[in-house]
Amino acid sequence: MKSLNFSKVLVGAAVLFTTMSCSSEDENPNLRSAMEYSAVSTSKGYSEQFVDVEGNTTVSKEEGTLGLKMFQALNYYITNSVSTGTPIDASIASSIAYNTGNGFLDLTGSGYDLSALSGADFSIMDRVASSRSNSEIEAAQANLELLFAKLEAASQSLGMTAEINQAGKLGNYLLDEQGIELAQVLQKSLIGAYQLDYIGNVLLTTGLSADNSTLVSSENFTALEHNWDVAYGMLTKKEIYLDGYTESQKGEVSEFGLGAYLWEYNKSGYPLIYPAFLRGRVAIVNNDLTEVEKQANIIKAEMEKALANAALGYLGKWRTADSDDRRAHAIAEGIGFIYSLRYATTFNADATFSDLILLNLVGSANGFWDLDAAKISAAETAIKAKFNIQ
Repeated sequence: MKSLNFSKVLVGAAVLFTTMSCSSEDENPNLRSAMEYSAVSTSKGYSEQFVDVEGNTTVSKEEGTLGLKMFQALNYYITNSVSTGTPIDASIASSIAYNTGNGFLDLTGSGYDLSALSGADFSIMDRVASSRSNSEIEAAQANLELLFAKLEAASQSLGMTAEINQAGKLGNYLLDEQGIELAQVLQKSLIGAYQLDYIGNVLLTTGLSADNSTLVSSENFTALEHNWDVAYGMLTKKEIYLDGYTESQKGEVSEFGLGAYLWEYNKSGYPLIYPAFLRGRVAIVNNDLTEVEKQANIIKAEMEKALANAALGYLGKWRTADSDDRRAHAIAEGIGFIYSLRYATTFNADATFSDLILLNLVGSANGFWDLDAAKISAAETAIKAKFNIQ
């Protein structure tokens, strides 16, 4: 079964609605009965807390969950190929990213419901950099295609030892001829270009203008409710975000991508995320866009802080690593996160900011092999200044 086409919900049903809290029912009639903010709890699952008068959930976050699983499936193909010593095929990676052909169906043994992923009517590439201009979208897509091609080329040297001008393995990591672990660059770049941008800059920004007065045809939710729920589903597959996690230990079921790094690199901010999603969803029920935007801004800011802190964290790991393979692994993750910072709109970061840091960091002929403490420090200084990090 094809999933609900989000673009049709956002665009086709996007009728700007009159905002501001309900001063009276006549002035601002709501589709649903008003909710008290105290009616929701962080100890309860997301979907069960938003129901209609008959007790049926008004939440449908499956589309977001499918999008998150697509990301995991692409990551599985790339990382599993390296770990098993199997060369990567750029055409398969591209087929997964565009959801064409048999891309997902080729992932035998991945453990994912591949028919559901291939049956979705959207793709990773549909949503990469989708808040941006056409030229920026094309640039982001071209960057991913280039990474696929470079990964394929590097994977032909799985039996070689990586060194200057020679792709190969260093420890457990596959590096290209510049010493860059492309699989990590790809994964971390998608956290920004795919997750952060679509959740923060589409669903929780332009998506807040969607209709909230009528139900989407044949569904039990409004377009605005759906946008909010898809955002939650694209962050986490869990009904309670970070359920089972403590300050220092992961839960039995791990988060992935942005959801994981929020916990790891924004210890003060990650506890705000689930409450903000709940409170924002109550505000949508109450048709109070001011409160919806307030909660959306909390979510966006904390996500962006996490990625900035992650970039700094991996730059720092380059300093403290005790071997070249660990330094290469750390800097590749840092490169991907620095690329992702171009989507941190709350802090007014952009492609120029991101690209300049990357150029100064690894833009020389030998990339990783030319790194020194001065280049690391310059990158750290630029990120700290932009994101107000002491």
